[in-house]
Amino acid sequence: MTALIKASGGRFIALGNAVGFVGEQPKRVSVHVWDSMEKIQAWRNSSEFKQLMPLGKKYAKFREYAVEGVPQ
Repeated sequence: MTALIKASGGRFIALGNAVGFVGEQPKRVSVHVWDSMEKIQAWRNSSEFKQLMPLGKKYAKFREYAVEGVPQ
């Protein structure tokens, strides 16, 4: 999935073990940045993503959020 995110235009700003959570702590966390919400949607709607998700869901629990950033 990491390679697909990079190939689709996403950039990772955090990827690793989770620390400092309140409540049930996930094992791993990733945070990626995209140039637009349209690019995230294109990645999520890609046939490659749809093929990988059943396998990913078999081995991991996912919580996904997309939020618009602020200008830098």
